[in-house]
Amino acid sequence: MKLSEISASNLDLIIIDASLDDGRRRFVTPDERRLLQRKPNGQRRIVLGYLCVGEADVKRWYWPPQWREQVPDWVGPENPKWPGSRYVRYWDDRWQSMVFRAPDSILDRILDIGFDGVLIDRADAYLDWEKERPTAQQDMIDLIAELAAKARGRDPGFILLPQNAELLLTRQRYLDLIDAHNKESLLTGLKGEGIENDRRDVVWSLGYLRKAQAAGIKMLATEYLADMEAIASARKHLTSLGFLPFFGHRQLDRLPLEEC
Repeated sequence: MKLSEISASNLDLIIIDASLDDGRRRFVTPDERRLLQRKPNGQRRIVLGYLCVGEADVKRWYWPPQWREQVPDWVGPENPKWPGSRYVRYWDDRWQSMVFRAPDSILDRILDIGFDGVLIDRADAYLDWEKERPTAQQDMIDLIAELAAKARGRDPGFILLPQNAELLLTRQRYLDLIDAHNKESLLTGLKGEGIENDRRDVVWSLGYLRKAQAAGIKMLATEYLADMEAIASARKHLTSLGFLPFFGHRQLDRLPLEEC
């Protein structure tokens, strides 16, 4: 998808990877970021960079070639749902250096481009390690806190938008760090594309999401739906809950139906 097509949409929020072409090391430029921040009617919109903190994609630009065959000891098994992505012991200094600590980290690339903030993915990676690491939840909050301090040291208004990881919403320190929260597949998708989730799963997530919402956290929701009737129904439901809904394709490789 071309940046010009995204810029020409009426989306109020855009989340994009800083890298447009890993092989050529082609990144979004500050000029392109400024273009994305303006809607066709001239209004300002928010543009966030994508930042995965709990999983590594060994095919990506940031991953050293020598580690593709012989991965370091802090790298775990492959995620069966995403070939090429591997679980990581995210509390390890070497991973954190790559993500946000080092001067040439992924976060620094995002900051240099001038994004308004980041969407934080895989904050729920603590679920991968709780048996091995009793402090897994606290380790994730520590990571996000240090990441936030670095980013807001350069840009005090830098936005942190994590998704999923509902259990972290019970921690006041975590709530104090984030600006909003996105929940993927709250209503549909756990059993397959377009299939409604069990009511118990919805109620479980809502128990955490509503408490965070009551504490002042703005709630977003992403559903991966293609049927316009299903989208209309989900929109009505999510809006009634006070969530800002977004409906997209699972691969996020094209504009949502409503923008096509």
